[in-house]
Amino acid sequence: MNNAHTVVTACDHRFVWGAMLLGLSMRYHGMQCQYHILGYDLPPEDIHCLQSIPGTKVFPTHKTDTRSVCTQKPMAINTADTPIIVWMDADCVVSGNLEKFFVCPENKLQIRQREKPENYTVYRNFYDRSDHLGEIPGKVLTQWQKDVSDLTKSRIRTVFQTNCFVLCEEHLPFIELWKSQMLKVIPADTKGVYSKNSIAYSMTDESVINSLFAFSSQAPQTAEYMMDKDPSATCIHFGLNPKPWQHWTLTALKHYDYLQSLILWGRAERIELPQLSSSLLPVNRWKEQQRALLLNSLKSLRFKLSSHAREFFRHLPI
Repeated sequence: MNNAHTVVTACDHRFVWGAMLLGLSMRYHGMQCQYHILGYDLPPEDIHCLQSIPGTKVFPTHKTDTRSVCTQKPMAINTADTPIIVWMDADCVVSGNLEKFFVCPENKLQIRQREKPENYTVYRNFYDRSDHLGEIPGKVLTQWQKDVSDLTKSRIRTVFQTNCFVLCEEHLPFIELWKSQMLKVIPADTKGVYSKNSIAYSMTDESVINSLFAFSSQAPQTAEYMMDKDPSATCIHFGLNPKPWQHWTLTALKHYDYLQSLILWGRAERIELPQLSSSLLPVNRWKEQQRALLLNSLKSLRFKLSSHAREFFRHLPI
């Protein structure tokens, strides 16, 4: 294995298939990086399956509160001791060998910043009349500045995405700051990746790291994200719910054959696989396609109706 790079992730039993597919995809494409998994309350059989992927080490741990596993990214990152560390969510897979992109140009943290249209979808529930659509809402920035209590003017206008990023050893103090800030502003009884009742921290871990990029003088400079530039080698993120091992979304279905090839390859390599979920059984493909089409139509209709409603109420006279 390569001692220069470590890919780290975290999962509980619900995301074991995600962590499994990520590991399979890396080895399928010949990636030699170490693979570390922070495993929350995993049964022995899950750990056995994950560690049957070559170069993989599971770090068992226990959840002490209801905060999502996503808030434990700093702990997972701290399991690595290589010069370059790559965080990938356990709902990611790679489509090619990405190790050529595991770099931090000029010691900058490599991470993807959302474009304005995408940023709008993140914050569409929180815009006031005075806000610029596509940028970070003013009331979010106000709370971030208060909580970080460092810089007075935001250094960013749109947010960074935390499903995949590359850091080096120099960034570890910032990762510790991220950890302590999450403990400070995300209540211990928060459940899930999203906190709908929180304006400033609706995206939990992602919101907190962006508050630091905006208002902390300790935040590192960032470099352009590289793992979406080469069509033959990208990081694929199954960010929408449900996940493929639960059910398929319409956008995820374009990767159906690829995920099936990873499963077949894993079997051929005698890697121990968890029991296949119903959605991953080829016999259920047609049923999953129909379900995904219906779900997509319903979500699109709901999104359009809610967007029109929000714009209407946003422009009502005070």
